[in-house]
Amino acid sequence: MPVFKPASAADAVFASSYVLYSSCSYLNHTAKNILIGTAGAAGLFLASAATANADTAHKVVKNDTVWDLSQKYGVSIESIETLNKIDQNSHLIVTGQTLQIPAKNDAGQQEDKTTEATHEVSVKGGDSLWTIAQAENTTVDKLRSLNGLASDETLIYPGQTLKVSGTAQATSQPQTSADTQQASAQTQTQQSAQQTVSSDQSQQEASTNAQTQQADTQQTSSAAASSEASQQQQVQVVVSANHTTHTVVSGESLWSIAQDYGVTVDSLRQSNNLGATLVAGTTLTINDPTKTPAQQQQQTQTTQAEASTQTQQASQSNNNAQQKQTQQQAQPSSSSSQQQSAPAQQQASQTPAASSSISGSAVAAYAQQFIGVPYVSGGKTPSGFDCSGFTHYVYAHFGKEIGGWTVPQESAGTQISVSQAQVGDLLFWGARGNTYHVAIYLGGGQYIAAPEPGQSVKIGNISYFQPSFAVHVN
Repeated sequence: MPVFKPASAADAVFASSYVLYSSCSYLNHTAKNILIGTAGAAGLFLASAATANADTAHKVVKNDTVWDLSQKYGVSIESIETLNKIDQNSHLIVTGQTLQIPAKNDAGQQEDKTTEATHEVSVKGGDSLWTIAQAENTTVDKLRSLNGLASDETLIYPGQTLKVSGTAQATSQPQTSADTQQASAQTQTQQSAQQTVSSDQSQQEASTNAQTQQADTQQTSSAAASSEASQQQQVQVVVSANHTTHTVVSGESLWSIAQDYGVTVDSLRQSNNLGATLVAGTTLTINDPTKTPAQQQQQTQTTQAEASTQTQQASQSNNNAQQKQTQQQAQPSSSSSQQQSAPAQQQASQTPAASSSISGSAVAAYAQQFIGVPYVSGGKTPSGFDCSGFTHYVYAHFGKEIGGWTVPQESAGTQISVSQAQVGDLLFWGARGNTYHVAIYLGGGQYIAAPEPGQSVKIGNISYFQPSFAVHVN
């Protein structure tokens, strides 16, 4: 290279400027080339990286499985299922479904995530998957995945340790041929097991349906047999050779009809198909009547006539006594006082006779004629009695007014202990002045009463229902 020798100072300055310019031009050109080359290399690298990281779309065709696709594209089953949110228990994909197949580098990156640090929490009382997910800034699904819980699992317990970060299991290397065969065998085994379970369920359902149909058939047959037996029982009534008929009128009851004909309520039911209520106009068959209503009416009239005669005789006796007393008052006072004492004694002796005319045995016998009459609250007739209505009706038959309910009936006579009670006496339950039940004593520890709703007049025993006290009716 020739050496430039400046002729003057000005030439030296010019030469220095030229050299500096040339150097700068050379450096600038070189830098541009380096930058252009670097940019080109970076673009090529980014293009190749984009190509390498791009996911592949695959449209599922018949007989495709996740395992087949993992073998075809050289990626893991887990990476395909994770990317496409496929259930990792059922591995279910559908024909026509479009799946994204991750690039191998993406799959490797997903597998490298297994090195993520694991963080665990201990479950405390009151915790739930949702509250833990909120506190740890994660999701319930991720908690289930990390801890091997089913997709619908919600049950956790205090003291249990749960992962909230990290991975559920270590990353596996690309599957070998043996692993591939094992996964295929597991898939086939699961499918076979599902088919077996489905078959067993179908058989169980069929067996259950058959048993249900058989049970329904048996119930239907039983109901039909019961209905037929009921109809036969209704049809089979007993009618004796000696019978009569009676047409029910309003106000009558089975008990009153049975009393008129001298039969029992049970015999009326046996000879007639009766419902729950007795309807006026119904014609009843009366088997073996021992009396007729005409005779009963005649007896009643006779009884009433006798009672009227007795009343008239008593009235006449009283009139005679009054006349005799008037005559005696007209005589001297000495004889008057003696004669006045005689009627008083006579009247005193007559008063107990009136009360003693009510026989306890007669009261007990008459009361037992009403056995079977239904209990009716407030009832005071043979159509239905309550306890005090029953005792009032019986004693009224003998001309004795004892009151319409239990408390007034306490004063119908002399209070005595239960052990002193005689046939025909009244038995009371409850404190005096606040009694709640009354009955007629039959002797031998038995009594007769209208007990309670749903029952009928019947005989009871004081051994099972102990009275509080008794009253001997005066």
